[in-house]
Amino acid sequence: MEDPVKEIGGILRGLLKRPTFQQMDEILTENFTEDAQFYHPYVNVNPVAGLTAIIALYQYALLFVNYQDVFIQDIVYDAAKNILAVRMTVEIKPWVLLWRTVNLRFFTELQLEDSTNEVTGKRVKKVKVQRDYFIRWPLLQAVPIIGDIYDSDKLRFLIGAITSAFTRTVQGTYQAIVPEKLKDALFEFWRQHLQVPIGEQFHDAEVKIQ
Repeated sequence: MEDPVKEIGGILRGLLKRPTFQQMDEILTENFTEDAQFYHPYVNVNPVAGLTAIIALYQYALLFVNYQDVFIQDIVYDAAKNILAVRMTVEIKPWVLLWRTVNLRFFTELQLEDSTNEVTGKRVKKVKVQRDYFIRWPLLQAVPIIGDIYDSDKLRFLIGAITSAFTRTVQGTYQAIVPEKLKDALFEFWRQHLQVPIGEQFHDAEVKIQ
């Protein structure tokens, strides 16, 4: 990449918008270092395995999750630290759930390394380390109905607002109906029998140093 901010979108679309195995291989080979590292919530690739393992991993993921498209929300580039950050949504249609589309929300950090293009001789940047973070838990997103609710910001906000209103109603009712003496008695019971003193929250264990 000569200009990471301008080029990363095309690279991601090449990898995640209904790609072929050969297309993945060519893009990763061109844009990742031989000893690249990959960190993901479910799998890691160390520099010893490097690019070969990352290519295999991307191709395996294509077989399993069936990439359909990618939508990029934000791109931030720190030139001083040579780090590129991307927030995106990856659309997949797993073979076991072909009747539904799942939108995986990602935050990806790419640590870049300066390199030289062997063909043109130009200075370029290649990915040295890729770190993926899920904004939503994908396994829960895949569950019919529950996944749709979990993935919807509007529904999550609505459920949160209803829960908050219900909690405030219960608190208000408690304050209005329960006599002060009973409140004091309940608090005293909790303090004496249910609350764990700060100093006793962790059991002291005898440690013998030999």
